[in-house]
Amino acid sequence: MNKKDILIKVAIIIGIIVVINVIAKRVFTRADLTKNSSYTLSPISKDIVANLEDKMVIKAYFSNNLPPPYNNLRRQVQDILDDYRSYSKGNLNYEFLNPTSSGEGEGNELDQEAQKYGIQPVQIQAMDNDKLEVKRAYLGLVFLYNGKQETIPVVQSADNLEYEITSLIKKMTMTTKRKVGILAGQGEPEISNLTQINSVLSEQYEVVPVDLKSSAELDPLMGCLIVMGPKIPFNESEKFKIDQFIMNGGNVAFFIDKITPNFQQQVVMGNEVKLNLDDLLFNYGIKLNTDLIRDLQCSQVQVQSQIGFPISLNYPFFPVITNIDKGNPAFQNIKSVVLTFASSLDTSITAAKNIKVTPLLTTSDRSGVMKDFFFLNLEQIQNMTKGSADTLFNKKGFMVGATYSGKFRSYYENKEIPADTAQGWLQYSGQRLNESVRDNVKIITIGDGDFANEENKPPKENIVFFVNLVDYLMDDVGLAVIRTKVSSEAPIEETSDSTKKFLKYFNLIFPPALVLLIGLFKWNQRKQKKKNLQLK
Repeated sequence: MNKKDILIKVAIIIGIIVVINVIAKRVFTRADLTKNSSYTLSPISKDIVANLEDKMVIKAYFSNNLPPPYNNLRRQVQDILDDYRSYSKGNLNYEFLNPTSSGEGEGNELDQEAQKYGIQPVQIQAMDNDKLEVKRAYLGLVFLYNGKQETIPVVQSADNLEYEITSLIKKMTMTTKRKVGILAGQGEPEISNLTQINSVLSEQYEVVPVDLKSSAELDPLMGCLIVMGPKIPFNESEKFKIDQFIMNGGNVAFFIDKITPNFQQQVVMGNEVKLNLDDLLFNYGIKLNTDLIRDLQCSQVQVQSQIGFPISLNYPFFPVITNIDKGNPAFQNIKSVVLTFASSLDTSITAAKNIKVTPLLTTSDRSGVMKDFFFLNLEQIQNMTKGSADTLFNKKGFMVGATYSGKFRSYYENKEIPADTAQGWLQYSGQRLNESVRDNVKIITIGDGDFANEENKPPKENIVFFVNLVDYLMDDVGLAVIRTKVSSEAPIEETSDSTKKFLKYFNLIFPPALVLLIGLFKWNQRKQKKKNLQLK
């Protein structure tokens, strides 16, 4: 083969590589090997963008020549927008604009245009000539559709960008918002204090407070009702209105505290919370036990050490739940939920009610239960021996949350409508029903009323779980799925003592033994080779 032939072949190979790169850049395709298809549009995103009735334009205000890692972010955003455009049937287009310019003219005009849409420049750090510099950059998106405008002021990461884009597109294409009711007036947290929850839910729903005293009947257009950590007992008239909401096909979530700690005394004790809801819930096949569940797979609390420094201690009454109903798309990507002073559910009565029950939250295999006397001081945990731990945490999997679905019957069937003569009370004015109008009404019950109470600063995963739960009750799980496509790392599961011991001795013995065996094998090889040479 002469030099000319070699050069021709090299030129052909280089040409093929160039053509492949050009095609790859212009024709959108991707192989997504991640566990939960993090970089592939979900069916809900494809469906929403495919059903656009008018042209949508996305303007991406991204500065040119961004330093790492922002240069990769621009490419990731472009890939996602390519994906949306490919499924939009020609109704979605985008353009990248560079608002930053050192000179006059177009750069300044784009700068003003971006800020008019609510996209402000941000300061980013960059290394230039071995110097750390702060640069001014734009990293925002604006969506224009049918006279409406929505903005993502700063794209900080591509991890959750699909959810942000799809939720905005859905918001812009909705004509009316469905209602989500959060019960008020029974000592629950105020909606104004649920800042994150209210912010996320308000994008898709109208979040309304529900006061049973001032409502003649609960709005039948309300998709679900959230009963979140009530502290004041319910009277029969209040219970009747909730019962009739369920009979009218409304879905309900009961987040109930059965035991609450009393920190006003030196010895922390748990007190029973009496809400007068047990009989109503029992009628639906729900029984919440008056107990507290402890779990070795738990969260930590900070306490003062004897020398005055704060230290973190595992507190078994704050179980970290990793056994979540993965069969439900709304929760399939939720890694964990942290509960506080949780009580268990008894499902033995559900079958007799012809109601389907599905475990939602279940504790680990190293759990225990406390009944009757609730002593909650940390000292008992600090001074716990291995033998005590084996005794206290010898139970498996307590159900602390469940989904009940089916056709429910009214607790007030064959009873008179309860009356209330209190001032300001509005008597029930709706049609009385003795069974639910739908066959698949859903009631979710969790034995902890405060797991999403933002006043207690819960983990982010708790907030995501709460919002996804609302989506599920609203029969709208599409956004719930993509909201958690990229989530936090799964917590480490509690490992048994036998497994720990096996791994300890395996790591101690196996590596040296392997090296010894290889050495013996090599030594035997050389010995045999030497012997063969002597024989020759």
